[in-house]
Amino acid sequence: MALLCGTWALLTPQFLSPDESAHFSTSVRVSEGFTWPEPGAARFPAAVEAAQAERRTPHDQRSTLARLMATQPGNGERVDQMTQHPPLYYLLTGGALAVPGVKDLVWDQSMMITRLLGALLAAPLVWLSWNAIATLTRSRAMGLVGAVAVFAVPQLSQTMAAVTNDSLAVLMAWTVTWLAIKVLRGDRRLTTLIALGLVFGAGCLVKGTVVPLGLLVALAPWFSEGGATSWTRRLRDSAIPLVVAFAAGGWWWARNLLLYRTLQPHGFIAESKGWEEGAGPNLSEYIDEVWRVTPTTFWGWFGRVNVPLSNILVDTLTVSCLLLLAIGLFRKQMRTLALVLSAPVAATALLFIRTSWSTYAEGGTVRGLHGRYFFTVLLLLIALAAIAASNVIRDRSARVALAMVVCAGTAMLTLAALAIAGLGFYADSDLSAWLEGLKLWLDSYSPLPRWATLAVPAATVPFLVLGTALAARTILHENSATSPQTAPAVRV
Repeated sequence: MALLCGTWALLTPQFLSPDESAHFSTSVRVSEGFTWPEPGAARFPAAVEAAQAERRTPHDQRSTLARLMATQPGNGERVDQMTQHPPLYYLLTGGALAVPGVKDLVWDQSMMITRLLGALLAAPLVWLSWNAIATLTRSRAMGLVGAVAVFAVPQLSQTMAAVTNDSLAVLMAWTVTWLAIKVLRGDRRLTTLIALGLVFGAGCLVKGTVVPLGLLVALAPWFSEGGATSWTRRLRDSAIPLVVAFAAGGWWWARNLLLYRTLQPHGFIAESKGWEEGAGPNLSEYIDEVWRVTPTTFWGWFGRVNVPLSNILVDTLTVSCLLLLAIGLFRKQMRTLALVLSAPVAATALLFIRTSWSTYAEGGTVRGLHGRYFFTVLLLLIALAAIAASNVIRDRSARVALAMVVCAGTAMLTLAALAIAGLGFYADSDLSAWLEGLKLWLDSYSPLPRWATLAVPAATVPFLVLGTALAARTILHENSATSPQTAPAVRV
């Protein structure tokens, strides 16, 4: 996963990920003093605005970050809206930029270092998915399918490879999910409960999209398998991670309520066109816009929604997954687990609708529809899909066939997404101009030498193909070694 994200970090033009200019701006500002101003009180450093002005300039003509900071000191014009978030991610990226010598690099290389930090944060995601799904289903084969499924959402890899607090939020949220699944499956040790609280608390210091997982933190100990039936024991086990989480980072949101009378104050209020007299919000228009934007930006609409996957592919993936969940999720098998794991997903969806609808109703423009807002609950969605597949597909050969489709389809989708994005970024999606686009990327816009730029994807492709092939081979081997009579119902 880290190699794949490294490829995306090299492939994606600078400042061409959602809000990347603001995230990088905040990182640069924090690196200068490690302070955190009031929401809406900070501005972009003028040096970052100058770097943005050079984004279409070839790499060998770009300035170093230190030179821009010397020639363009002070604040620029744009408001830094990232002050609405907690500061933990920016302390990490600011610390990376504060390392001696980093600012003496060309600014795109300094940005590359912060992007690669996200790639490192992505490295544990595959293992977390494998272990969580294997623990949930009691099936190593299903765990392997869950691990491969992480690559089935190309937008996740590009997001993790950008300068964005989403990368750390996803890692924290997935770690919370993994620990909560362990608790649900009977691991009620004090160390596990404390770890669950610590990680969730740390996640609360990253981004508000982690907060809905508080439902999972509270419910997992209560519904843990094999636990005591007394209410006092359940209350104690549920209270431990919540108390630890509040002390570790949840206090930030209580602080917001006390200071600003809201959970998340606005760092920047965009101008809206408003409604003409007699006009108002239309539910059908809102639903159409959500369906047009959210699924595509979830699966893959690369850059700042510059290069999308095809509508047919996105609709097929979305409808197939929704049908699987609708048909198989809440049957008798593992129903309690499904309900508990669904709670944060439902909360995230409700907050998503509330925020985007209120913006639309007040200003006439639908904002906040990007699918990446669901990446913090993506491991939960994979877990729910595993439960649904176990309930719907009972025949062993059909399960193996589905696993093979997931493995093969994921590898092809991942590679196709890289090709589609690269062609869109550097050749205006003109297949006949792919060679010119490749040269443009290598010679003008990559922050690394040509050989290094080629080495990363050259290593990524065989690792991806080999990894999915080994996963498929292991699934086939495990199922051939287990007789149908003795296999558990949840095995692939």
